[in-house]
Amino acid sequence: MEYQLKTRQICLFFIAFLPLGKFFMMPSVIAGITGEDCWISVLINILIDFAVFSVLLYVAKKSDANIYTLLSRSLGKTLSKIVLILYVIYFLLKSVLSIYEQKEYVESTIYLNAQNVFYFLPFFIAAFFLCVKKLRILGRAADVFFLITLIGYVLLIALSINNLDLASVLPIGANGFTNIIKGSYKSINWFGDAVYFAFFIGEFKFGKKDRIKLSLSYVISCIMTLLFILVFYSVFTYISFRQRYALTETSKYTTVINNLERFDYFGISCILLSNVIGAALPVFFCSKILCKLIDIKRKWITILVLIGIETILITVFSEYYKSIEDFILNYAGYYYIFMSVILPCCAPLLIIKKDKNAVEIKPKKEKKNAVYQS
Repeated sequence: MEYQLKTRQICLFFIAFLPLGKFFMMPSVIAGITGEDCWISVLINILIDFAVFSVLLYVAKKSDANIYTLLSRSLGKTLSKIVLILYVIYFLLKSVLSIYEQKEYVESTIYLNAQNVFYFLPFFIAAFFLCVKKLRILGRAADVFFLITLIGYVLLIALSINNLDLASVLPIGANGFTNIIKGSYKSINWFGDAVYFAFFIGEFKFGKKDRIKLSLSYVISCIMTLLFILVFYSVFTYISFRQRYALTETSKYTTVINNLERFDYFGISCILLSNVIGAALPVFFCSKILCKLIDIKRKWITILVLIGIETILITVFSEYYKSIEDFILNYAGYYYIFMSVILPCCAPLLIIKKDKNAVEIKPKKEKKNAVYQS
């Protein structure tokens, strides 16, 4: 059997791409609700994601097929298509916020002139190129962008150390349990990363020590996110909610930059470069599901229509983005919880169904008399 991915590539994928989308708008959103307890809200979401990931890791170890085969074999064609359609909607919703926040960041931070809709169009070209490729492209991209992400991340954190006030995160729990849970709920859109791993099931050879390797790499990506949130709030404390894009703000006030002329832009550029893949991940998985649902010979047509819809939503309807953002943050959270937590936790049932089928199709034993008859 030819596998699309290797365990090493999935490990690098977790570190290279999963934390990136959480470095833009999410810190200010949570800080506006929970204040110094923002890291607790993030930690809750991280623990939930890791629990879901552990369940999927068990399924990956026991399965003998990819997620599409497991669904169709256990649920039947009709019900499996319904589940896949729900994930199409899930990834579409998830992609809108991840793409738009990077678009707005690039246009308002990198470019000094007036904003232009054409500045961000190359992203959609890159997304189309990514989507027409097979799943193995993510493994190869992880090999390339892993080091770029780490360089950018370490540089931004290092430039922020001089401005840290770690005492600002105390006292713990001062904003109350209700606000902490509310902060977790409103930021759920930026989490649910374990769902990506569900579509890696059956696409790589699960070795003896792969559970430890995959879990450790996933934990590293979680630590990167949690550390960034702590650094962000320690730098801005009670005005954190005003810093809409944390990526730039955490490092730009260091005294080193006064002598180096915004050297932090090198780290920011590294993160933005890697996030071209990171922001396109929901579109990529959405396109793969659509290609399974819509069985046509020229798959690129389906992908082109999807990229066209994304382009229209991000560019033409940009004036309505605030309403879309409010809907995603305030109301879509229940749908995210259902699709990224509840359904993946039911994945072991697919393995139970497989085992039952295996028992049913066992060949019958030959009768003893058959030997003498021959």
